[in-house]
Order: sequence, then structure tokens, then C-alpha cells
Amino acid sequence: MTNYTQEYDDLYGSKYLTANDLHGQQPRREIGKVDLVELKDKDGSTKKKFLAYLKGEDKALVLNKTNATKLAALFGKDRSKWVGVTVELYAEMTPLGKEGVRLRPLPTAAKPGDDMNDAITF
Repeated sequence: MTNYTQEYDDLYGSKYLTANDLHGQQPRREIGKVDLVELKDKDGSTKKKFLAYLKGEDKALVLNKTNATKLAALFGKDRSKWVGVTVELYAEMTPLGKEGVRLRPLPTAAKPGDDMNDAITF
């Protein structure tokens, strides 16, 4: 059976991840890569933004200031430190009056070799 909504969104939707792409779900995804790119605004000007490529998603997420600030607060301003972080995605009404994608960084278990060789002193 054809999913006409998905077909329509694939043809006419945004090339970046939007609230519609979440389909009411709150998926968890790992950040695979973060690039700095220049994107055009509706008025033709350009702005630099971070794009997060999420494992399991076909579209990249444009990191608005809210989402980038959440990542920077927990993992630092070096975007390379955001790679490997697991986030939960959800839709939320923005101050601009439209639904946007928000992310919630999730705690991660320590990986072998992650500064776990500290000496214990008594």
C-alpha cells in the first residue's frame, strides 16, 4: 500500500529534518557528523549554521541556536565533541509560531578508554 503522505513529503518537503519528519515520534539518534555550512535565508542573505548528520536519518538537522546551545552547555563549544552523542528528537512550538525540531542530549555510558584510568587515591 502506498503511503501518499510520505510520498508528498519526499517530493515537496524540506531537504533538512523538520517536525513533520518526526511523525509525532521522539526518536533517539546518534550524531555522526557536524558540519559548518552557509544557508540562504528567504531574503537571499546567507547565514552560517551547524548541520548535524544523525545516524538513521536521511536528512540533516539544521542546528538552531537553541539546539546548539544545549550541546555546547553539556559537551563544550568544540563541535567535534558533539559527534557520538545520542539525542532524543521532538517537535516543539518555537517563538516564531511554528513547530521546530528540538533535541535533548541523553546521558551516555563511559566508553572504554574515556579517561577511566584515573588513579584512585586514599
